[in-house]
Amino acid sequence: MAENSKPVAAYVEDRIRAGLSRAEIREELLAVGWSEEEADAAYRDGLIALGIPLPAAGNRPALARKSSAVDVVINFFSFIVLGIVAVALGTLYFQVINRHFPDPLAELASMGDWASTRSIHYAIASLLIGFPLYYAAMRIWFRKYREDEGRIESRLSRWLTYIVLLVAAVTIVGDLIAVLFKLLQGETSVRFLLKALVILAIAGVIFGFYYLERRKIQYHRDIPQSVFRKIGGAVAGMVALGILLGFYAAGSPDSARKKAFDMERARHLGELSSCIERHAQDLGQLPESLDQLRKSGRYAYCAASMRDPESGSEYAYRIVTPLREAGSARLAEFELCAVFALDSASPRMREPYATSEVWQQHAAGRSCDTVSVQLVGKAAPEIPAALPQVGR
Repeated sequence: MAENSKPVAAYVEDRIRAGLSRAEIREELLAVGWSEEEADAAYRDGLIALGIPLPAAGNRPALARKSSAVDVVINFFSFIVLGIVAVALGTLYFQVINRHFPDPLAELASMGDWASTRSIHYAIASLLIGFPLYYAAMRIWFRKYREDEGRIESRLSRWLTYIVLLVAAVTIVGDLIAVLFKLLQGETSVRFLLKALVILAIAGVIFGFYYLERRKIQYHRDIPQSVFRKIGGAVAGMVALGILLGFYAAGSPDSARKKAFDMERARHLGELSSCIERHAQDLGQLPESLDQLRKSGRYAYCAASMRDPESGSEYAYRIVTPLREAGSARLAEFELCAVFALDSASPRMREPYATSEVWQQHAAGRSCDTVSVQLVGKAAPEIPAALPQVGR
């Protein structure tokens, strides 16, 4: 390009004088094999040949450099992480609102506290990982354009940014329409208004931030760094508040571990109860002990549910009533006990798809439940310890 720069610059100068636009001149140069960078440089040289003055030393360079592939990757990565952070933040606040402002109708379609706790903990994990990564990516992005004011971002970056602005704007408009519609329909619940406010806040911050980012990066407007710091501080405050509320609503990792063990204990007791009931219905009597079930080939599978998942100790089993006549029915009662870590405060504190509702309500510590079962089959005859001697 160096040895041919003068002829190309002269050609560009002639085409400019002829009234052609920059795009038309650029297309001509590209058509004969000049690269985009060479075409831009040639157009610059043509403008200089026309007498356009160059900026003084220390001003922004006249020849701007395009962003590199690294810049595009950083920008694209920041948008992916932004989506993760926005969804996690919305999910976290929604679940906290659901906990503090329950709706009986919505609870019918939910999976209870178990699913809500998992959603809160997953959202917290996403924020703890995603928000610092997004913050770091944006710092790198702004630093590159602050240190090199002549840098020009790629078309892909501009399009991605405007798509984000469009999504945020549509979300804000849709949220305002939904709020106004619900108010006209008489919906004034705190639960709905808080969720609408959360969506409006998240979308509003994203739209405002990228609106200022466009003015700074694309149009080179003088936006003070303090403005972006204040926005970053406000978002960091929203994230920190959401994480604190999430831990308050769903509990600490220690309480989540205890709750998981309690759900496993409840599941074990439900399966063990089914085994005992099946034994009573098949053989017409309750098993004398859990060891009897374990040694039986027919019910040996029940052994997997006989021990506490944390301590390994065997659940307590006791026959309360071996036989009770109730009309033509023969009934029996047995008791199962386990030591739980937490108190199941409400019906929402239960495991989805639980095998039995009996064991889902329990106090902290040793908790027992009595189950009544119908004896259907006939008891197997006892085998005498020694056969009687037959006289000859």
